[in-house]
Amino acid sequence: MKAILIAALVYVASAASASSGAGHDIALQMVGAGKEGLELSARLSQEGDLIQRPITWSVFSAAGEPVFIGQDDMARVAAAPGDYRVDLEYGAVHLSQNLSLVAGTRLVVSFVLDAGAIRILPNIPEIGLPVTLPRASVYALDGANKGKLVARSFQPGEILNLPNGRYRIESTFENSNVSASTQITVKSGGLSAVEFDHQAGLARLAYVGASGAGVVWQLTDAKGKSLDQIEGLAADVVLRSGTYVATAKTGGETLRAKFIIAAGQSRDIILGN
Repeated sequence: MKAILIAALVYVASAASASSGAGHDIALQMVGAGKEGLELSARLSQEGDLIQRPITWSVFSAAGEPVFIGQDDMARVAAAPGDYRVDLEYGAVHLSQNLSLVAGTRLVVSFVLDAGAIRILPNIPEIGLPVTLPRASVYALDGANKGKLVARSFQPGEILNLPNGRYRIESTFENSNVSASTQITVKSGGLSAVEFDHQAGLARLAYVGASGAGVVWQLTDAKGKSLDQIEGLAADVVLRSGTYVATAKTGGETLRAKFIIAAGQSRDIILGN
């Protein structure tokens, strides 16, 4: 039997999605018995193109048994007629939808996620981006996830996909006392660059001694507050302006150095024998 494609018939709001406006378009394709199945895709907005990056798809039978689990921009699932639940994950965007597959048909579903994306770009003026890992945390300010952490990033410039809504973004660095935050509104199909210029300095810690020595560093500010310990012969630490004491412990030996650092300044802190 020649397949007959019926144009998009129905737009249905998906109440179970992470974004209350999300929905889907459905097309039915007539097929022979035993060739039934699902063809699943998604787009960020009603007017947008199909997403061509990996999406996590999970399809379950009415009894809750997994029928298909995989990552692809489009999922093609051979399935017998019946009821199914489709779960979709695309970054911080989550959607769940029940579908019914009728005998002699192939169900072609394009989900509309009502979502956008952000790219977080941390920087330190006069220094650039240090080796130490940046960390970004994204909190929802409205919607079903209000007040919750919905996404994290450890890679500068990484694209984070989010449902429409307002968010607070917090930016910091590993082993650092520097942080900054801002708020942003994510819109369907949009990509926003969020830039942070951290007013900070960079301390480059280095132990000069046996190459195989086990070294534990501790940094303490002028108020006696300590940062997390760092292990290794060397480390880069992003710091607020101020006075610090660097302590390096190796074996039974403890070495210390006091130093001052200002925003935009790099300092080499070398300890050893």
